[in-house]
Amino acid sequence: MAGSQSIEQLSAVLELFTEQHGLVTVDDIMAALGLTRSTGYRTVRALAETGLIDRVSDEGYVLGPRILELYRQLQTGNPLLAVARPLMMALAAESAKGTAVLLCRSYRDQVMCLHQEMTYGPQEPVSYQVGKPMPLYAGSSSLVVLAALPRPRLQRLYERDAALIAKAGLAKSSEEFFRALKEIRKAGSRVSRGEVDKGRIGISAPFVQGDLGIIGCLSIVLSEAHASDMDISRARLQVVAAADDITRQLAGGERQKAAGVAVKRKAQK
Repeated sequence: MAGSQSIEQLSAVLELFTEQHGLVTVDDIMAALGLTRSTGYRTVRALAETGLIDRVSDEGYVLGPRILELYRQLQTGNPLLAVARPLMMALAAESAKGTAVLLCRSYRDQVMCLHQEMTYGPQEPVSYQVGKPMPLYAGSSSLVVLAALPRPRLQRLYERDAALIAKAGLAKSSEEFFRALKEIRKAGSRVSRGEVDKGRIGISAPFVQGDLGIIGCLSIVLSEAHASDMDISRARLQVVAAADDITRQLAGGERQKAAGVAVKRKAQK
């Protein structure tokens, strides 16, 4: 129980840091955790000693160097990134100028970009930045991930977010909501024009690896000024093939891991 409580407290502290509030005070941390001043200062000192937060001024703390260390470990040790990055580099090399290739996955009730590859040429803005949570109800990346979520989770999302879903123009009823998502699943990909970023065309295809609990997508985001109909059609075929390749490679890696564990157990008997 104490371990669970500690994790919840650490999560509560990290939640204080946002794009709008990058600097957090001791008082902020004490208020979030409900701590006395003496306990609050001890907690802050312990967090600073581990490198999770870093004092940069008299005003307060920012996220510390340990977070950067963990980010590097994510980049070098994540099997999903190891599989997807070479495919994304190949897609970027074949894409029209001003194109972004994105790897995204579900995160809580949002979508987060894990990696980007950019082609040469001027780039219009892309809101799906690495590490930035994005809403589920607009844009090709979000909608193909949304459509791949399990039905019970989708039901809960609709019951909670019906007004947001209607405002996004996705559906005005639960029947329309599930019908729209079924059409996305059946198509196997989705194209969106300017739904998130003006001047951008997003083409996305989902991948799912149930054993790892991963639901995500690969997206090619074209510049509307430089993209022809042929570019869009080709990108759609490319992301579907690449997303399927990610699914197969992740599943193959899990099978190899399971086989290795079985062999090791057999050898130990």
